[in-house]
Amino acid sequence: MKRNLFYLPVFLSVFLSCTLVLSQSRARDGDSKKYRLSPIVKVSTSKNPTMDAGRLNVSLLMDGKLPEDGWRSTWTAWFKVNPVVTFDLGEEKRIGVIRIYFQATDRADELAEIKVEVSKDGKQFLDFNEYDGFITEKGKGAWAELDLRAVNARYFRISPQFQGWGHLWGEVEFWEIAN
Repeated sequence: MKRNLFYLPVFLSVFLSCTLVLSQSRARDGDSKKYRLSPIVKVSTSKNPTMDAGRLNVSLLMDGKLPEDGWRSTWTAWFKVNPVVTFDLGEEKRIGVIRIYFQATDRADELAEIKVEVSKDGKQFLDFNEYDGFITEKGKGAWAELDLRAVNARYFRISPQFQGWGHLWGEVEFWEIAN
């Protein structure tokens, strides 16, 4: 019995370590690409966050910390406003996935659509794609994952459209293709 108790902490530590390592994997079935999280140099928005979130600026979207579920946290919020959020990665990178941590307030399908535009110089943006179908539980944070396949750009302009309350965003991640 004592011998079995000895192995339990070892097993748990190995299991948790593997879980943490694999949880950041962007691998997909049939996709041999390797991904790494790309740092964001600067973020700006066409419309400042509204209401109480006005004191929480858009730089919180790239701080690596997820807000708690519910309203009174560090969510960057736009009430009844569709902002245009521009991200500068500092240099041109090959991005495969963008992830946005968001929370629905009014409706499960509150985040109706996201338009992505890309640029190499930050002046001339090209339409890349539009994404929809984001459904989640109200009052709980969830990741919206945008598959870009492989886009070479430095600047990414994201234009979300809401239906219902507005937008609550907690974090935005850019996953660079490493191979």
